[in-house]
Amino acid sequence: MNPRSKPGDAATPDFPAARLLARLESAIVAHPSACGIVLFVWALGVRMLYLVSFHDTLVARVPLMDEAFYHAEAWSIARGAPGLSDAYFMTPLYPWFLSFVFRWVGDGTPAYAVQLLLGAFVAPLTFAVARRALPAVLATAIAAALACFAPMVFFEALYLVEGLVLLALLAATYAAVTAPRRSTPWAAGALLGIAVLGRGSNLLLAIPFAVWFARRPGFGRGIARAGSFVAAMLLVLTPLLVRNALYAGRPWLLTANAGFNFYLGNGPQASGIFVRLPGLDLAQDPLTLRYVQRELRRPITVAEASDHWFARTRAWVRAHPGKTVALYFWKLLLFWNRLSIPQVEGFTSAAAGTALASAPFWHRFDFLPFALVGTALALVTGLRRRRSADSTPERAATRTLVAACIATYSISIALFFITDRYRVPALPWLAIGSGILLQDLIAAYRPAERWRLLALLPALGGAFLLTDPSALRINRRMMARDLHVHTSLRHARAGDFDQALAEYRAAVALDPANPELRDGLARMLSRAGNDSLAIGEFRALLEQHPDDGSAWYNLGNAYKRTGRATEALVAYRRSLDLPPEREAAWNNAGEVFRALGDTARAAEAYRHALVIVPNYDRALNNLAALRAAQGDGRSAEAGFRAAIDANPRYLPALTNLAILLGDTGRGEEARKIWRRILTIEPDDERATAALRGFGEDPGSTRRGHGLRRTFSTRSGEDDT
Repeated sequence: MNPRSKPGDAATPDFPAARLLARLESAIVAHPSACGIVLFVWALGVRMLYLVSFHDTLVARVPLMDEAFYHAEAWSIARGAPGLSDAYFMTPLYPWFLSFVFRWVGDGTPAYAVQLLLGAFVAPLTFAVARRALPAVLATAIAAALACFAPMVFFEALYLVEGLVLLALLAATYAAVTAPRRSTPWAAGALLGIAVLGRGSNLLLAIPFAVWFARRPGFGRGIARAGSFVAAMLLVLTPLLVRNALYAGRPWLLTANAGFNFYLGNGPQASGIFVRLPGLDLAQDPLTLRYVQRELRRPITVAEASDHWFARTRAWVRAHPGKTVALYFWKLLLFWNRLSIPQVEGFTSAAAGTALASAPFWHRFDFLPFALVGTALALVTGLRRRRSADSTPERAATRTLVAACIATYSISIALFFITDRYRVPALPWLAIGSGILLQDLIAAYRPAERWRLLALLPALGGAFLLTDPSALRINRRMMARDLHVHTSLRHARAGDFDQALAEYRAAVALDPANPELRDGLARMLSRAGNDSLAIGEFRALLEQHPDDGSAWYNLGNAYKRTGRATEALVAYRRSLDLPPEREAAWNNAGEVFRALGDTARAAEAYRHALVIVPNYDRALNNLAALRAAQGDGRSAEAGFRAAIDANPRYLPALTNLAILLGDTGRGEEARKIWRRILTIEPDDERATAALRGFGEDPGSTRRGHGLRRTFSTRSGEDDT
């Protein structure tokens, strides 16, 4: 045996390249900290290279859907705005982290830089874990390659929780595989608790980690270490449990969007990837409250909405058990596929024109077959309590832990649906899994071990076939269609309507028979200020699909904006004759009646909207504003407060309540409401002017605006 080799390593062959590798191995083993620093500098350098080209891209300038939600929540926390729901709808971890970043360095490029800086720690942490499972040279190569894996760097920069979850899971793994210390289980438990705060499904990972700590020699000692791990994890989760118990009435562990995501991944429309639910516009109804109330016809909370989605999923699963099982295994296959699966964030299209599209970055998922076979190999040898000839007991144990984490993570994600961003937190483990197979393949070339190639090479070939994107039943044309739609929405938010329309037309060209897309194109024309063209599009669509209630409703909105009240009312009436009955159509019809001076029919329309969605903030506010204009201050105040209870950040109702309180001599109460408005919208003109009237200087950037004594309404929605 070469004196520089570690016990259990293969003897170093006597040729120059092997001797060079042996010397490099010895140097890394002797100076792991220096190697970690070099890896961090390398990872940070490539991320800063990407930041230069990323910060001015459309994706960076315009957050969409989950990104937009997290971004808004972070600023709301930073300003002290009221909470949005009873239970947390999405992870509380990331908005709190992002709010700290915003207060520390600001929004935009500085915030992206902080996230990429944290992402640079992935390389040294991966090396620290990998060198306990693999030779140091291979561990270094894996960490260096992972540092410039383009999809991972792409998601690290976005306003999404994946980067934090990745770091927490990787740090928990490092804490678990370090030399035994009393603090190790506590550190690993706390870090896994942070990962669970980022995504509740990570709770399943407590199983392999607890088993890892329980395996220590001595039954009592092992149980104590596992108990310490679990206790630390629960300690981190306790604030979430307590908060949800206080606000939702029960110790809700998962975030409330779990029910909706569970339905999307397992319900009637489920395909294994993210799907759009007919009749639900997440831009208008991000918490799905209105959609669920439309079905139940009663007020509900966010937690109750989640229960509703879980109940619908259970009913479907009970009725279709075979399809559910087949779909679940299909999602496991999707997890391991080599195709990039976008949700809203399309890596391939978004990376074009940035540093991610060229060296040193790489983006192919071709290492996943290696990871699949390496994971299976480590699990089999771990369960049989065997190890390969070139592996020490420590390496064998670490391999088993990493493989168990990969398997458990894939099982947990497949409970919902698969998308690239959900695979990101497992990438370091998957890279190490690839290294496990590579080491075994290298070792199998020794004359005495070549028989193993007869098993390893066919297994690898089978894994490549199993993960081949061409074998997947995913409609890539429809994936491209949805990316065009999302890109169009980003352009529209950026005010570039010419490009927004071009992207939407590209989406329609990929799926010309889809009436929902044509409806969306017409709505985009309205957003661009071309209501006359939009009306023509809606009419053409309705000639082919006269029973499309969404198109009738949106046609009514276009007529309303152009002042064609009679035609708007006809269109709203037609939409209300078609399922589902739209509360927004009643609300907007009420606005038309009010503009025509028919307050009785306006009030009736608002009440119809509230029958469908009892907590509909717009209708509550509009009906209250109507009562205020009629001099019924008591009913108006109750209505405004009901709208605020339904949506604590609904500015029209808050503004109206503040005006009403001021007009009735309750200035101090009004002042509190105006202050609350500025926590939601710091540049609100009315709130700024009102507080100046109280002798305060709210520090608004807008000057010279007087307070208008008119009650505001909210209409003209374009939801589907």
